[in-house]
Amino acid sequence: MLHLIRFYSGNGEPTLLYWQDGKVETSPLSGLEDLSFSPRRACIGWKSPGSHHVCANSAINIRQCPTCAAMDVSRAYTVGDFSGYPALYKEASDEEYALYLAAFGEDIIKCGVTRSERFLERMREQGADFGCIVAKFQGPDMVYSAEAQLQSRFMFSNSVRLAQKIRRLDFDSQAARENFASSLELVRSSGVLPDFSPGIIDLSGHYPRVHSPHISDSVLGKILGAKGELLFFRSEFGSDYVVNMRGHVGHFFERKKE
Repeated sequence: MLHLIRFYSGNGEPTLLYWQDGKVETSPLSGLEDLSFSPRRACIGWKSPGSHHVCANSAINIRQCPTCAAMDVSRAYTVGDFSGYPALYKEASDEEYALYLAAFGEDIIKCGVTRSERFLERMREQGADFGCIVAKFQGPDMVYSAEAQLQSRFMFSNSVRLAQKIRRLDFDSQAARENFASSLELVRSSGVLPDFSPGIIDLSGHYPRVHSPHISDSVLGKILGAKGELLFFRSEFGSDYVVNMRGHVGHFFERKKE
């Protein structure tokens, strides 16, 4: 069986990243697909710049064990911890970072950090409905503290669960945009950041138009696309379904390409 490491769609195409016979493979999902997931789960291992590594502990019943999580390069970009990768910190110091707000449905506003060049990709891979850069920083030293300050002061979310995103697949787009604009103006007028012009980006055109899909734990039908880590497909009977692919990370699966 194959072992799912990650599912992503920020580049516009639903894609699987998985272990197969000790090697990491990637494969897009398109057309008719048949995917079934086992309850069996094991640690996905860890990633260094340019490489994936198997879990030395052979840990089971866990998505990623503490040892692998501590070594994973993702820590450098999620929490700004470059302690394991000093050379990467030197590279990051020359990059521009963006502090952003992202809207999910009508009522959730998230504050986050990404490298400026990845802003649009980051919005799509999260499945955000609207996004806006509110400040830019040279290097990672200041941006994470600014993120924490905005989250604390304005009660913005640090993360959004997939279950919350599923409940907000159907929403009033105009009301969501107005609420997002109000949040941006609240930040702008507070003076906690240098003044900025709120340039709201509508991400709706990047996602499939699916209303009230049924929730599924497997895939059997025509792939419609993805919204972040939510994968949509249409069954042979014409019903639309959504699968929380993040919930399957670390699980083993079988794929029968139709």
